[in-house]
Amino acid sequence: PSRSLPILTLDSAVQLERNSGRDGTRLVTLEPRVNYVYIPYRDQNLLPVFDSGLPDPNFVSLFRANRYSGFDRIGDANNLTLGITTRMLRSRTGQQYLSATLGETVHLSQPRVTLPGETADTRRRSDLLANLELTAYRNWNLHYDVAWNPDSSRTEKSLLALQYLPAGNKVVNLGYRYTRGSVEQAEASAAWPIGRHWDFYGRRIYSFLDRRPIETFTGFQYRASCWGMRLVLRDSVSSRSGERDTGWYLQLELKGLSSVGSGADSFLQGSIQGYSPQ
Repeated sequence: PSRSLPILTLDSAVQLERNSGRDGTRLVTLEPRVNYVYIPYRDQNLLPVFDSGLPDPNFVSLFRANRYSGFDRIGDANNLTLGITTRMLRSRTGQQYLSATLGETVHLSQPRVTLPGETADTRRRSDLLANLELTAYRNWNLHYDVAWNPDSSRTEKSLLALQYLPAGNKVVNLGYRYTRGSVEQAEASAAWPIGRHWDFYGRRIYSFLDRRPIETFTGFQYRASCWGMRLVLRDSVSSRSGERDTGWYLQLELKGLSSVGSGADSFLQGSIQGYSPQ
């Protein structure tokens, strides 16, 4: 089996800027973007599918030429994508305070290529995607993504994350994730000093659909002048059938030399967004 596909992409964007605020200390931008993609239809049903799938709806995937991740399927397209972004930055350093984005794709012809088991999308317009990011406001960060279906007038996917980050070892995160029919989760995580030598770590993810937590861990760290020790206890769902797994991480760190034991520090950095041990 083989296929041959020409791909035509036309992409145009412009960035408009103006100074605002007292003495022009802030820079405000307006960034419209227009993208056109044409890919003709080719029957690809004889080609096996190894790793192709539908990426999460976001502003990056909105402007992809191929609507699938991977190359086992190349989706036919006759699409016009419109997007607009506005940002507020510090003029002198370029530090971003606020970013807001809105975008949508218009299908000029109905797509025909599908993955095995996928239902063809007959809508003329894609989900309306919106993104809002508020950063570096008195140690607060806010991130919000939403995919809204204009045909059914309902939210298909959303993500809300709120973070307080005064230092690398002082961080508190609250989050909510929703995907219609499959995911509805709330999350809280934190890393915080609770004394001169002690630090606390914790995370909990609760699934409203399963009506139970899917991950919980608690940890402590003791810091002395020349050594430190981390202990983390974790309970989490380990399989699709709901089986749970309990584990622990113990790490002894000799400052300036090395560390011994399981990688509690790397586990914490990967589990608590924004955490970075000093």
